[in-house]
Amino acid sequence: MISSFYIQLYKIVDDRSSDPIISWSKSSPNIFVVWDLKKLRRDILTKSSVGVLLGRNLTEFIAKLRSHGFRSVLKGFGELEFEHDDFTRGLVTKKTKMVKALSERFDAQIKAIKCRFKAKKASSSLKVEHLFP
Repeated sequence: MISSFYIQLYKIVDDRSSDPIISWSKSSPNIFVVWDLKKLRRDILTKSSVGVLLGRNLTEFIAKLRSHGFRSVLKGFGELEFEHDDFTRGLVTKKTKMVKALSERFDAQIKAIKCRFKAKKASSSLKVEHLFP
C-alpha cells in the first residue's frame, strides 16, 4: 500500500493547474520545485484535506518531506527544490519502494524505543539490596 502522503503530494506536483506554485523540475524527473511559497501556504496547505496530510504550514510541510526521505535545496528567493530518488515524474510504481523504506525506518524507530523502555524498566527494578548483599 502506498502512503497517502506520497499520493497527495504526487497529485499536487503533477497537476498542471498548480504549475505556477509547485511543479516538476525541468532538470530532473526526481525533483519538484515550489515556485511560490506564499501561494503554497495560502492556496494549497490551508485546504483541510491537503493540510492534514502534507502539513498545515510551510515548516510542517518541509518537516514531513524530510521525514519521508526528501532532500531540500534552496533554489532562489522564495523558491525551494526537493529531491527524492524514488519520487519520479511519470513513474507512480516506484512509490512502493518509498513506502518500504519509510516502513523500515519506522520499524527501526519502534525497535529503538522498545530497547530504551526495556533498559529503563530493568534499571528501575534494581534495588540496593540486590547490588550489595
